[in-house]
Amino acid sequence: MPEEEYIADGEATFAVEARLVRELGERLVKEPEIALLELIKNSYDADATVCDLKAFGAEELIVSDDGRGMTLDEFMGAWMRIGTSSKEKQSESTAYGRPVSGEKGIGRFAVRYLGRHLELTSVAHDPVRGFATRLVAMFDWPKFDKYEDLGKVKVPYRVYRAASTERPGLTLKMTRLRKSATTLDLRRIRTASIELVSPYASLIKTAEREEARKFKQHRSPDPGFTLRVQGDRQEVEDADVAAVVLRSAVLRVAIKLRDDRLSVKLWRRDDADEKPHITIVDRFENSVGSVDADIRFYPRRKGTFTELPMDGRRAESWVRENSGVAVFDGRFRVFPYGRQGDDWLGLSADKARSERDPESPLAKKHFPMSDEVRKDTSQNYMLRLPYPFQLVGAVRVRSTRSRANSDDETGLIPAADREGFIHNKTFQDLKDVIRGGVELIAYADRELQQALEEGERTERLEQLHQETRQIIEEVEANAGLRREDKNRIIRRIEAIDRSAADEAEYTRRREQALEVMSLLGVVAGFMTHEFGVAIDHLQKSHQVLEKLGRRQPELREDAERIKASIVSLEEFVTYSEGYIRGAATKSDRPYPVAPRITQMIRVFGRYAEDRGIVVESTVDSNTLAPRVPVSLYNGLVLNLFTNSLKAVTARTGKGDRRIAFRAWNSGDLHYLEVSDTGVGIPSAMRKRVFDPLFTTTDSNRDPLGSGMGLGLTLVKRGVEAFGGKVDVIDAPPGFATCFQVRLPLDRTHK
Repeated sequence: MPEEEYIADGEATFAVEARLVRELGERLVKEPEIALLELIKNSYDADATVCDLKAFGAEELIVSDDGRGMTLDEFMGAWMRIGTSSKEKQSESTAYGRPVSGEKGIGRFAVRYLGRHLELTSVAHDPVRGFATRLVAMFDWPKFDKYEDLGKVKVPYRVYRAASTERPGLTLKMTRLRKSATTLDLRRIRTASIELVSPYASLIKTAEREEARKFKQHRSPDPGFTLRVQGDRQEVEDADVAAVVLRSAVLRVAIKLRDDRLSVKLWRRDDADEKPHITIVDRFENSVGSVDADIRFYPRRKGTFTELPMDGRRAESWVRENSGVAVFDGRFRVFPYGRQGDDWLGLSADKARSERDPESPLAKKHFPMSDEVRKDTSQNYMLRLPYPFQLVGAVRVRSTRSRANSDDETGLIPAADREGFIHNKTFQDLKDVIRGGVELIAYADRELQQALEEGERTERLEQLHQETRQIIEEVEANAGLRREDKNRIIRRIEAIDRSAADEAEYTRRREQALEVMSLLGVVAGFMTHEFGVAIDHLQKSHQVLEKLGRRQPELREDAERIKASIVSLEEFVTYSEGYIRGAATKSDRPYPVAPRITQMIRVFGRYAEDRGIVVESTVDSNTLAPRVPVSLYNGLVLNLFTNSLKAVTARTGKGDRRIAFRAWNSGDLHYLEVSDTGVGIPSAMRKRVFDPLFTTTDSNRDPLGSGMGLGLTLVKRGVEAFGGKVDVIDAPPGFATCFQVRLPLDRTHK
């Protein structure tokens, strides 16, 4: 082969296009609040005591501080050098020994993200010149995009001798703002620093004291850092609300991790002393470093915000606005952790799938569950895992400073876009520690709820016993009841009172009764079909019997009885078919009420007539029912009517035996009332008559006495399903009992 021709050799270097600044500014920083937070961090690192943020609508945004500022050499060597490692080399601030928060030179990209033009003014003592200087530099960012080589971009600046009245500091004046920078969430910026007036200012105190002791060897004690946000008038009010609400947390967990020693403590609000209710001290293989966390729990249930020296609705609103477990890297918040919609601890996800097994090593070790407890919904504490919106908490950590050739598998390493940490083993360790604290809250909440439920159960039983005694007294005093009926009612009431003492059995029987309710619809459908077939056979038999009766007069009476029975059965089947077909179908338009009541009176007319009961209806023919299913309205009339028939039948002695129907429309409501002259209902029994287990007819041989106690329960559920109510009200003159149903006229079935 011929020898290859040598042309040239050398060493290549990268060329950086000027538009890199634009690309990094738009891709490294996602939101204006995060961009501003980077600038505030730079002020903190510069030993500023005050940082002022002023927003002037869509025109201007100014961030200024009283830090040490920059000399010309620092400006050229740090600010103007992309990817500078100056902060990597210096982990503490010069004057106060503050742990450096900023990193990777992101500040200038944040400025580029917020506005198209920047005026930088820096006042600093220049040790080379021996006096203070004022540096003014002008950045026109869009012009950068016109150059192919970033090194050829010229940024004009001027340096002046500072006046004796000028104080050191840095001012960044951004104009020609980007659209996203004109809609800043000032409250979110203010709560991004643990030093500020926010819910987090009082949550983590241990780390603050430790840092103060650690850095007190510096010549100048740290005077603190304050962010002043122009126009943020909510600050003072939030401080007052925070102080009250944080003290009123139902449960509180404090976590402290130092070296390999993990301490987790839990307090309950109602405990008499201030000692922790639960204390766990354990060893933890720690790759995170120091961790401090304080998490408060506010369940959405009765009593959480009562007895506060403020409006409970304001307290609930404050918790909602500040909810979540926030993470702070030193003194500054790490987004998106703890923001609305964030689920970095996996709480919402586990709640959605009803996760029954703990995730954290802490809970697995200290609060294990047997298989029996795990399956029991009332015992499994993981089913009480809080949602993020029920927690207000802060976690304080210290991120790992990035270094050349560093191992990304260890350390809390901020992502390049400043949105959270890299999800490595260290981050998982942090999650395990904090998740363990939240699972401890779930464990303690289950314990707390069991105690509350036991107290409520005792209170309910005592109230039930009092009602039972009152009912018995009223039954005994009722002169309209026969002794055998009094004894029967009293025995039944006492039996219900005794069964309620075994709440588990009472609940089981109650659910069983409700299951019977749902099965009755299936049974009714089958029976209606069978009755229809039976009527066909009866009609054919009646025709044969009529023919035979012409020749044998003794059969004519039987033929008439069968004919009357067929008519009654046809009425029943017609009603039942309408009930079954229309149970889930709303009426297309309002329908008259009077025919519904007339039909029920006709169906049970023979029963009432045989017992001397007069049934009357004063419903106007023009009164229309609401747009509920016709079958539902029929069912309401049926159950209330049969209930009244039984009550009147049970009454002894002389007097009217009457049942009266009334119905009318007034305003937005339709009213239906059924009154009777029956035995009456003791006042203490008025609410309990709608319970599915409450009945006094179990031993009644009357054909209407099912003894199941479901009739009034069906009425109540049916009415409430359409936004209505049913109550026992004071009866009109001459009557003993009155049931009133109220249904909205404009409500439609969904």
